[in-house]
Amino acid sequence: MGIESTRYITREHAIERIIEIGSLLTLGSYVEIESNSFEDDSYCGTLKEFVEYWEPIDLIAVHTWTNKMLEDYMDTPFFRHSMFENYLIKRES
Repeated sequence: MGIESTRYITREHAIERIIEIGSLLTLGSYVEIESNSFEDDSYCGTLKEFVEYWEPIDLIAVHTWTNKMLEDYMDTPFFRHSMFENYLIKRES
């Protein structure tokens, strides 16, 4: 599909992003989702379809997810920043 790169993000960034977009999806805020995402309809379907078929998640429970769960969710359409990036949580040293 193209060049993929790894993007390191913090756990906090992943949680904030998932909660932000999840809240907008829950409200059906098409305009705000569109302006806060970086998707091209040709790769993930239309925004309308995504909003209508998105399965709501417990936005409070996101804080309890493992790093792997956060990384995987950040790789999904409208949550990710780019379809060419893979997300890894930066490990605290």
